[in-house]
Amino acid sequence: MDIAVITYAGLPQLNPLDAPLVPALQALGLDARPVIWDDPSVDWSRVRAAVVRNAWDSHLRRDEFLAWADRVGSVTRLFNPADVLRWNTHKGYLKTLEARGLPLTPTVWVPPGGSLDVAATARERGWDAVVLKPAVAAGGLKVFIVRPEQWDDASAKVTELAREGDVMVQPYLRAFETEGERSYIFFNGVFSHAVRRPPTLTTAPRGFAEPHGFTPDNAEEQRMAHEVMEASGGARLLYARVDVATDNAGKTRLQEVEVTEPCLFLPMEAGAAERMARAVVARL
Repeated sequence: MDIAVITYAGLPQLNPLDAPLVPALQALGLDARPVIWDDPSVDWSRVRAAVVRNAWDSHLRRDEFLAWADRVGSVTRLFNPADVLRWNTHKGYLKTLEARGLPLTPTVWVPPGGSLDVAATARERGWDAVVLKPAVAAGGLKVFIVRPEQWDDASAKVTELAREGDVMVQPYLRAFETEGERSYIFFNGVFSHAVRRPPTLTTAPRGFAEPHGFTPDNAEEQRMAHEVMEASGGARLLYARVDVATDNAGKTRLQEVEVTEPCLFLPMEAGAAERMARAVVARL
């Protein structure tokens, strides 16, 4: 096999928004197929390259997934590389990016086994609602929006989440309700396309229930997305998705940089699947 396009048992044929990569690779003459990452029958040394796409249970089995990545990366080309996957599967990487001057949404970090007086923190920082989430998570799992009438419950929830690992506490960005997030997608360090994504934790406004492609027109935001990309590995990364949103003061803030298994919304931009396929070929 030339290219193993990595997925998990819940999506054996890939998510429809990522599946176009396979025929795009095949059109370039490559034997490309979806492969479940933890399939014990796969001999990874007989694969020319493995491209992580829909390993969407990796956050539930992080240690196992990272051990798999180390093993596969030792016998074939793995994209993105195992050290990148290790860095990106714990949101502590955001501290590194913030230290480099990139505008992260303000975050209070609660260590494993820790606690936090959410009401006092919110008052001190002027937050009228907060978001609680684990540092190892994906897809909105165990992510909670908490408002003032729930402050007491929020402190208990932080303690509960901290029993399992680091916890992030951030202000809730009201713009999620009208703008959602903007995702900037790169292949081999080069910008490919952008997608507006609806809010996942609130009811989406009418007409904004599905992600859709858009043409970026905010030069400052585009520059920030490129800076995040470079700070995260630049051209070393086969693929990356930089997610940004508008804070409560109207400033663009980095939400996440996804370089493990982000949905890349390939059908939403003409030629995106072909661009990614050519990016893969350039690595062989």
